[in-house]
Amino acid sequence: MTKGQYLTGANPYDEQSIAEFTEKKWWLNMTYGDVLDRTVERYPDKPALIDERMSLSYRQLKDNVDRLAIGLLEIGLKKNDIVVLQLPNRCEFYVTYYALHRIGVVPLLAVARSGYQEIRGFFDMTEAVGWFVGLRDRDKDFMPLISQVRSEIPGCEHLIVLDDGLPLPEGAHSLHSLIAGVDLAKYAKGYLDGFRPDPNDVAVILTTGGTTGAAKGAPRTHNSYLAAVRYSCEGDVTPESVLGVVTPVGHSMAHQGAGGGAITYGATLVIGSVPRAREILELIQKWRLTWLVLVPTQLEDIANFPELEKYDITSLKYVGSTGAALSPSTADKVNRLFERTGTKFDSARYGSSEGPLTRPPLSGAPIPQGSVGVPVCPGDRWKVIDASGAEMAPGSEGELSVKGPCVFTGYFRSEEDNRRIFTPDGYYKTGDLGRVDPEGFIYITGRAKDVIQRGAESISPKQIEEQLEQLPSIAQAAVVGMPDRRLGERICAYVKLKPGTKLEFTEMIGALRDRGAGVLLLPERLELIDEFPLTKLGKVDKKALVKDITEKIEKEGVL
Repeated sequence: MTKGQYLTGANPYDEQSIAEFTEKKWWLNMTYGDVLDRTVERYPDKPALIDERMSLSYRQLKDNVDRLAIGLLEIGLKKNDIVVLQLPNRCEFYVTYYALHRIGVVPLLAVARSGYQEIRGFFDMTEAVGWFVGLRDRDKDFMPLISQVRSEIPGCEHLIVLDDGLPLPEGAHSLHSLIAGVDLAKYAKGYLDGFRPDPNDVAVILTTGGTTGAAKGAPRTHNSYLAAVRYSCEGDVTPESVLGVVTPVGHSMAHQGAGGGAITYGATLVIGSVPRAREILELIQKWRLTWLVLVPTQLEDIANFPELEKYDITSLKYVGSTGAALSPSTADKVNRLFERTGTKFDSARYGSSEGPLTRPPLSGAPIPQGSVGVPVCPGDRWKVIDASGAEMAPGSEGELSVKGPCVFTGYFRSEEDNRRIFTPDGYYKTGDLGRVDPEGFIYITGRAKDVIQRGAESISPKQIEEQLEQLPSIAQAAVVGMPDRRLGERICAYVKLKPGTKLEFTEMIGALRDRGAGVLLLPERLELIDEFPLTKLGKVDKKALVKDITEKIEKEGVL
């Protein structure tokens, strides 16, 4: 594949890697559309998607996907156009996702909680030409956000909304009308084959918290991302599985797990729109879910739910946890719960949008205490490097680095970052400290990069600091993660004020909201400080700040 045929701003895999990964069958040379077609051929009348509003068989899913793909072509979308996909947890998300892949349009995934600042950043980063968004998501009204984006982001040429019968914004297209407006009988059989992307084209752009400010985009190809899906679910998902997704469908966790796994293996996907314990338990019982991946906060809420015994969750064969480490008390409760139900519980996983993934061995071999398992894909190669980039001996602690079929090739339009995050021999430096033992088990021991891990979200302190320092009363800000038993970390802002000024927590939050900050960019605690502790190099000593806030919340008895 030549660079000219590739999405501008993304780095293609080199020809040698493409040949090796394909020859060894780590890549199957299939697109998302190919995977859907294969599953439809095998299980046409089987339930594919279920949410609280509708159910689609695989045949109906393909019909909706194909009609929407043609409708999107007719309004002018084309291969390598980038669109922001911000739809709620509903069947329409997956219809849209696969329709875009049919015609080579590249979605950038955004969660419903993303506010104006994040959406603006996505458009600025990618020069996206379209935006898929719901007018409402339960109690959230998206019209103020839509109005602001339309008035301030000139590149948003195509606005496609999930309207549910509500009045359309001026110039917008209704998603349902685009689907209903296409009669497939008018098109020759195989019409959409002419728009099929190459399996090595970029399929999707995932967002991830950067260390130098705004979030970064991680382009993933059909071959690479579908390999991650296939290997992540191998052995645990079968055509008889009923998978549930109760984390945001705009997050990579949902795609490498339930969302991608169901359609890859011909299973049924049940989509939950409310991530709370009661609603999750109701979903398990109603649809007899067999497979579910939850973030630690959801597991803790379920384990502590006062009416847990009222629900029958014995259908669950597999429950996974990822996004953050479980607290020992939660892990103990959850293990005892699933021992009673005969459910396989898997909390030994590690993953990131850039591609590195681990899982328990398929052989069923026991996982050593503290390990996150082994590489998901047999072709992914892990090593530990020291500060100079030299490989260290097995068992040594250093920065974990990885390359292979499931690992991305660099951030979108970020050549300076890409030079920094890859070793000369092509290994992606994860920013996490750890070790690999002689048997190949991987351990995470710390973090080398400045990122807050709040639940399943990686949050850039730098991005929040930049917003804080634009407030009139703030001279300097430093944002750190403070320990939290439910989420792993929460966001704490240390602030030095300008002389003669004051700042209250509620005032800070209000000012950030006024600037368009979404909920993920809002600090959860404010600490005023006269002077920042500094390292020997004169930089803010964030380790000292973390130690300070940890001691404070321990004294307060909230840790």
